[in-house]
Parts: sequence; structure tokens; C-alpha cells
Amino acid sequence: MQDAILAMDRFGSYLIGIGTNESGSNRTNQFLSDVSISQPIAARIPRLSLKFYGIPSPSILTKNEIIPFQPSVRNTVTSPLILSIPFLLESHSKSTESRCISDPASLLGNSQSSSPAAEIPIHVLLSDDGALGVAFLLQSSSFDGWDGSDRGRTLNHSRTFSFSPSIQEKDVLGKIVIFPTPLMMTFNSNMESKHPHHSCLLTASLHCSNLRIAGFSAHTTRNLLWSTSLVPVTKASQNIIKQNRGTGDHDITPLCDGFRRVLSAYILFNDEDDGYRITWITNANISNDEGDLVHQHSSPLSHKPQCNILQNPDENAWEKCFSEADTGRIHHGESGNCFGPEISYERYLRVDALLNDILHRRQFFLFKEKSVPNESLKGRMMMPEFFYNLVSVSNELQVTIAIVFSNLAASCHTSKKSPPSLGVVVMVSLWDQSYNELKWVQHPSCRGEAALKGWCHELAMNWRMRGCGVGIFCVDKTKLLPTHQNWAGEIHECNIDEDLDDDINEPLWENHVSQLRSGGRNLILPPKHISMSSLYTSADMVSNQAVNNAIPVKRIISRKSPIELIYG
Repeated sequence: MQDAILAMDRFGSYLIGIGTNESGSNRTNQFLSDVSISQPIAARIPRLSLKFYGIPSPSILTKNEIIPFQPSVRNTVTSPLILSIPFLLESHSKSTESRCISDPASLLGNSQSSSPAAEIPIHVLLSDDGALGVAFLLQSSSFDGWDGSDRGRTLNHSRTFSFSPSIQEKDVLGKIVIFPTPLMMTFNSNMESKHPHHSCLLTASLHCSNLRIAGFSAHTTRNLLWSTSLVPVTKASQNIIKQNRGTGDHDITPLCDGFRRVLSAYILFNDEDDGYRITWITNANISNDEGDLVHQHSSPLSHKPQCNILQNPDENAWEKCFSEADTGRIHHGESGNCFGPEISYERYLRVDALLNDILHRRQFFLFKEKSVPNESLKGRMMMPEFFYNLVSVSNELQVTIAIVFSNLAASCHTSKKSPPSLGVVVMVSLWDQSYNELKWVQHPSCRGEAALKGWCHELAMNWRMRGCGVGIFCVDKTKLLPTHQNWAGEIHECNIDEDLDDDINEPLWENHVSQLRSGGRNLILPPKHISMSSLYTSADMVSNQAVNNAIPVKRIISRKSPIELIYG
């Protein structure tokens, strides 16, 4: 095995590794001739793949299983390769391949001899049910690495409003891959095959290349994947539930005509520096027509925007890639029987348009250009420098976002009493684009891009910790001082359940609150770091940070199983 093992899935069933692929698979070649496929499978080996290795158990070793476990000379057991998902492939033909089949040099590593797994930062989100995965891969921060072809997709949203400064010179380009896991195989009742040992030959993954991925610089990436049971209904069904729609503002377009209630679906958010690309994902082998048809019944929020803050994203952004399940080799012919996810619906939430509407509606004097010395700009609205973070997504598709921005009046020195920066926590209804301003805050000394970004992270974490009741917020509110409401504890990203109970251990945190009350200005360290698994339960996060930084990993554990992988 030449792969780097990154983690174990939460159920202790698979090891998750990443690395290059071997030249072939004897087991695959053995049964390829028995499978009727109209087009031959191309011998394209991925440059980088994510791999799932089955973990043997004592009960499995005594049975005649689909994939036999081979004992080694050391009386140990070799974990079989169950599933391989292609992430990156080299370009050989610029004229015949689609953009998801070939990747630019900036994503393939610096040399042919080196592995992209050791050079490219990768974050993988695994859904809480273990059936879906989403990978974020970073490439060069400029377009210099592109080979000049038009296979890569460049996002060019119409920018009616000023955009966040983080998009300038520090924009992070990359690729997103949505893929099935081995557990998704068990969810597909229609994938039975005449070959009992292999119910499905091909997998389908979704690739979206050359887009901005700002989530790497946020307080976490776990908040980008959420479970849902509501999938938007397309226009084909609008006549069924048209009578249930409200008679709101004609200029504001509802998200959809209604929703289909399904057993399992997912919502993916990708921060593209001026807003979020919101993608609904379902199982491709489950018909969208299944499930009860429902209409949105929740009441609109307080404010209606003057223009659409939900827009249509770029068309044809996602491409399906069919590959062999156990080798990751790309299949260019007809897909035949395969399993994998599909995109059911997609919209783009413009946070810059939302902030512009808030400022325009409030007509703050400090955001008008009359406070700017240049006479030619007076009377116009200008956008401040701003940053934002996704806090939460409710079952009713109400999205909570923390936004912080600079005070233009303070930066122009027109008011010495004006705070240098302000922030607002906003709840947005994806159904009708209405929103509520949940809380306004100000910072007495926050100036500059780095300080604003750090404050935005703290505000988002504070709001999420309060909502989840972790840390000092699990203590009785009567025991907290007003200054404690701004508390945001340190966090860790480990996928473990060992310390989750301590995140809501009231006696533990009550003792810490007592120390804070009596400690004055002395630095009082919290009893523990808050686990991100307590704050965002819809996904586990796996990264190759240890591989990038050459950090030895001696122990890999599972959240829900006592199985451990120990090196040394």
C-alpha cells in the first residue's frame, strides 16, 4: 500500500487513504470480460484518488465474503480496496476531454515524481450518515498554472456591488468533487447485478473545477455540508402547487415552486468570496418524483430585499465523471449500471447584495459617500470592506450569516466617536429571500483586513456556541455576566466523541465561569477546547494536513467504534 491513510470513517468500517493509483487491478481484469459494456473502459489512471479500504472484523474472517481478506505472513489481515474515487487526472488531449477529466498543472503538483497528496491542501467532508463525501482541493492562487485551454471554468458573476477584498490577489482557486462512499451502495435497491460479487461496476462523481474556494480561510469547513429532507421542486411541477404560493413582491423571485420531501438529501455551500453557491444533492438512483410534495408554510421574515439576493449560478458548472469502483480508472463509454450523487437544484446567495440592501434600507450616514472628501462621490452609496461566515442552516432552510464591515466614517476621521467596525448577524430565508437582523454589534478597535477577518470568525463561533449551548453557555444564564455573552472558546477539529460530553458538562463550565467572575483581568484558560463535532454534527472533516507538513501520525481512531489504527 503506497497511500497515506488519513482517517477512519465514523463507524469504523473503512480506512480512508489518499495517493496515486497502481497500474492495474487483477481482480478487475478478471471480471471485466464477463460484463457487457458497449464501450471499453479507458486505461486512464488518476494522478490522485481517494480510497476506501475495508476493515476486517472477526465475524467477516469466518465467512465467505464478496472480497476475501488475505492473511499475511505476520498473521495480520490486509484490508481490501473497496472504492477508489478519482480526484485529479493529467491532461493528454486538449481537444477531446472535458474539463472534469483533465486538471491544470497547478493542481497536479510541481513534478511528475511527486504526489499531489503531499503538495495540495485537501479537505474532505463526510456526511453524518456516511453515504456522501465532498472534497475541496486547492490550487495556485493565480491563473498562471492554467494551460491555456478553456476546459477550466472561471466564475464571472455580474458584480453590481463591490466585492469582498479577500477576492483580490489572495483569491484561492480550486476544485470540488462530490462522490459516493461505500455505504451509498447499500442505499441503491435498483443496483442489483447478475454478478453476485459486484453489484455495481462504475461509480459517478461530480467535478467542478476552477472556482474560488474561500472556505479554507473560514473558522471551519464543517459548516459547508448539511443534511436536509427538502429538495426544491423544478418548474416542471409548478402547476401542481402554484396555488400555494404567496403574493409577495413581484420583483423578488421565490427559490422554487415548492419542495419534495425525501428520506435523505444534502445541501452544499461553497464560499466564492461574494456569496455562497448552494447546491442540493440527492442519490442519483432515487427518483426525484418520489416523496411527498409540500409547499413553504413558514411566515416571511421582517425585511424583503429590494432586489434578488438569490441568483442563478453558472450553467453546466458540474460534470459527471464515471470511473471503475476499485481502480478509479476513467470510463468514457456508456455508464450502464452505476451509483453516485446528482445535483438536484442550485442557487447563488449574494452576501454582498444582502449587505448592500441592509445598508441602503437603514441609510446610515456613515456609509454614504458624503463623508468622503471627494466631491464627485457625494450622495452615492459605497460598500465598505466586509467579511462573512456561515453560522447555521435550519430545517426550514433559514440560513444564519455573520457579517462584519469597516466603518467608513471612522476611516475618514469624520467622527471620533464612531466605532471602526460594525457587525450584524442575519437570518435569511432561502424560500422568499426575506431576512431578519438578529443582532448588531460593534468593535472599538478592530481595523484592517486581518483584524476584521478574525473578528468575523469570533462572532460566528460565539453565535454558534450560544445556539448549541456548549462551553460557558451550558451554564445557567443567571450566572453569566453581560461580558460573557461575547465569549468564544478555543476549538479543535478532531473527529472524536471522547470529549463531546465535556463540551456541555455544566459543573465543569460553571467552575470556569466562577473563575472568570473572580479573576478580574487575569487570563483564565478554559478547561478544554470545544470540539467542532459538537457545533456542526452534519459532517466529519478529514484533511491531508499531516501529509503536507510531514507530521507523523501514530493513532487513528473511529468516532463510533472502538477500533484503532496504531503505528509503531
